[in-house]
Amino acid sequence: MRTLLFGILLLATACRRPSTQFAAMLTPVRPPADYSPYLKAGDELVALGNDPTWSLTVNPSKGTLFFKSGKDSLTTSVPERQTDSDGVLRYNAPVGDGSLNIVFRPDSCVDAKTGQPYDYRVQIDRHGKHYVGCGVSLQKMTLLQDIWVLTELQGKTIAADASRQEVPRLEISLTDGRVTGTTGCNRLSGPVKADTRQIVFGPLITTKMACMGAAGDLEGPFLNALNAPLMYQIGSGRLTLLQNGAALMVFKKVD
Repeated sequence: MRTLLFGILLLATACRRPSTQFAAMLTPVRPPADYSPYLKAGDELVALGNDPTWSLTVNPSKGTLFFKSGKDSLTTSVPERQTDSDGVLRYNAPVGDGSLNIVFRPDSCVDAKTGQPYDYRVQIDRHGKHYVGCGVSLQKMTLLQDIWVLTELQGKTIAADASRQEVPRLEISLTDGRVTGTTGCNRLSGPVKADTRQIVFGPLITTKMACMGAAGDLEGPFLNALNAPLMYQIGSGRLTLLQNGAALMVFKKVD
């Protein structure tokens, strides 16, 4: 009987769903949404919902908040944002004889129509109507838009030396949906997309110059590493690309 109970306990443990934190570090299978129009516009927060269909953008650079539901839309000044200790973002925007109350609550949220994952559950109240949906902050994505020099690949330190023309680097522009750079020998370019969890490069094209020595040895593994969707961590001038939860490449921001 004890053996049977122990076996049942092991089976129950094995069948548990992985934690949100662990699952978020696994290599994703769904391509990221295209946020380039919002990034070009300078939007910081984006939210949307269904039943009824609605959308919201908050653009601090222009000082505007835009809300649309069906044929009804409004643009107003961005009110002061209130941030709770648990990361909840709140806006209370005066609109005519009423107000637009907006809450961004940090929590996993999947859009029922597209299946796209988001980082916030969003609630909006206006004129007695209640809207619910999903939202995202684009601040993390804006940090990606820079020039990054490779410092580590598959646990090995990458440094400039006499046998290498230059260190591999990537220049990421999500507003244009393009990445350019070098393998350390050949130039590369191609499309790129990212959300707050993952980044997808390619298909990438390169020039065809023959690569000798260290540059030639590095080019293949570097391009292969960029050939699949990758999770990423970014901060303090450092970009880490991960595969199945493990660091695959580390880049340093160009000063």
